[in-house]
Amino acid sequence: MEQIQGPMTPPPQGPPPQGPTVPPPRQTSPPASTRPSGRWGNTLTAIAAGLIGALVILLVMPAIFGVNPYDLVRGKVKKLETLEEVSLPKQVTNVVSPTQGTADVSGIASAVIPAIVNITVRLTSSASSAAQGATEGIGSGMIYTQDGNIITNNHVVEGAQSITVTLADGQNVPAKKVGSDAEFDVAVIKIAKTGLPVLAMGDSGNLAVGQLVVAVGSPLGFEQTVTSGIISALHRNVPEGNPNSPNTNVLTDMIQTDAPINPGNSGGALCDSGAKAIGMNTLIASQSGGSVGIGFASPINQVKHVADDIIAGRSVDHPYIGVTGQTVDPAVASQFKLPTNNGGYITDVTPGGPADKAGIKPGDIIVAANGKSIATMEDLFGVIRVQPVGTKLTLDYFEGSQKKTTTVTVADKPANVAGQ
Repeated sequence: MEQIQGPMTPPPQGPPPQGPTVPPPRQTSPPASTRPSGRWGNTLTAIAAGLIGALVILLVMPAIFGVNPYDLVRGKVKKLETLEEVSLPKQVTNVVSPTQGTADVSGIASAVIPAIVNITVRLTSSASSAAQGATEGIGSGMIYTQDGNIITNNHVVEGAQSITVTLADGQNVPAKKVGSDAEFDVAVIKIAKTGLPVLAMGDSGNLAVGQLVVAVGSPLGFEQTVTSGIISALHRNVPEGNPNSPNTNVLTDMIQTDAPINPGNSGGALCDSGAKAIGMNTLIASQSGGSVGIGFASPINQVKHVADDIIAGRSVDHPYIGVTGQTVDPAVASQFKLPTNNGGYITDVTPGGPADKAGIKPGDIIVAANGKSIATMEDLFGVIRVQPVGTKLTLDYFEGSQKKTTTVTVADKPANVAGQ
């Protein structure tokens, strides 16, 4: 570090002041054998001083920086550029909780990837115009049976003029649509191949928030992409499109995950740590259109049920009670002086439908179903959709300011009827 020096005192000018003369001290000469002579004496003194200085630096400076001088002399200290931590133990064990989503997923990926396909569709002219001029679409699929049945989302193949499947080994194979269901957003397509690797199916009825999950698919067309995360939430009811539209389809009992999901992942697998599918990637919640860590997968138990009906040629049941409506929130309740701050406000009732027969009318506000609190219309739709056709559903509701209870028999939704 540079030192700042003060001004130097100038040497005195002129002759020295006069005073009494002081005799110089008497000099004594050392014995001849010990007296250094001239230039050699100065050289030996400089060498001795240098050695002492070097020894001080060798011993003091390493200690200042936390290094044992003895180790320095023996060469035990490594160069800094190697970034070696000499004080680390010989063996370090890291314990990682799988619920943190940081476990090694390579084994899961290797087991799942062979049964995941990329789907390319050529859209019809009407579907193309709806997609702002696009002529092709991409998605993903899960091989369900060895003889070529593949499960994907309905919205992946809806309006497709032709469908091409790319297998994990790179083969491109034409596919045909077996059937689909728009309300559950499930479709089955088939390719003319046998002996295919089948994706193992898990149980979506036995999941936990925080559980490790792995998503596999073709986001943005990048085939065989693997992302990992956790289950962020369960039993989400997510509207497709405008949630306040009376014809909005609500996907129920969805699995929410922070595993990155992007367009093209639709129809791919959401797998557990055992490499079993527990969901089908279906939706993302995003203002930008890209992944922000809020993705949704349809529960695999529901997906399998719909796919089995499609493959067997059976009609898919759609439990309904015949109502449409919108959500009550505190602002709406205050504006219209409603008796409750939340619930499902009924705007329309299907004549002759289950709700109509049970006495539900437009203007009623449903606040509970089978004892479960109903805060939104999505909550109500979620409860209805998981009821088997023919079961009884108890509804608590407000008619004006009076609270009432009624029982509705869940029916199979007719093909041309809107609402839930």
